[in-house]
Formats: sequence, C-alpha cells, structure tokens
Amino acid sequence: MATDSVSDRVRELAQHLGIDESEVIQQAVETGVETLYRDMIISQYLDGDLTREEAVDELGADVVDQVDSARDAIEEDVEWGLHA
Repeated sequence: MATDSVSDRVRELAQHLGIDESEVIQQAVETGVETLYRDMIISQYLDGDLTREEAVDELGADVVDQVDSARDAIEEDVEWGLHA
C-alpha cells in the first residue's frame, strides 16, 4: 500500500465510496484547501494579525480554545526550559 501511486489510491477510494474518480479528486482538493485555510487563520491569529474574536468567527470557539491551550503549553515549556 505504501508504494501505491496517487492514481491507484484515487481509483481505490472511488471504488470503495461508489463515486467517480473526479469526485474523489474534487473532495480531496476541497479538504486540502479547507485544511490550508484553517492553518492560515491559525497562523494569522498566533501572529497577532487576527483578533481572538475574528479567529473564533472563522474557526469556532473550540478550535481557538485548543490553539490557545497549545500555545500556552508551549510557552510554559519554553519558560521551564529557560530556567531549568
């Protein structure tokens, strides 16, 4: 399976899902764009280019809460590392 080409995987997904290969590709592009967009919004929020409220509007409160928690944990680890 690790050596399957992309077209083999598209074909296998299409067969498994009972849809055309073109629909598999369309779904893959949409999923990829959504992931890239989400990552961009998170990056803009962490860089201070978006307010928390703007990030919540785009991503939802749960996602922004997770981002805040991850950032806080990293900052605590760095602080601990600097004083250890």
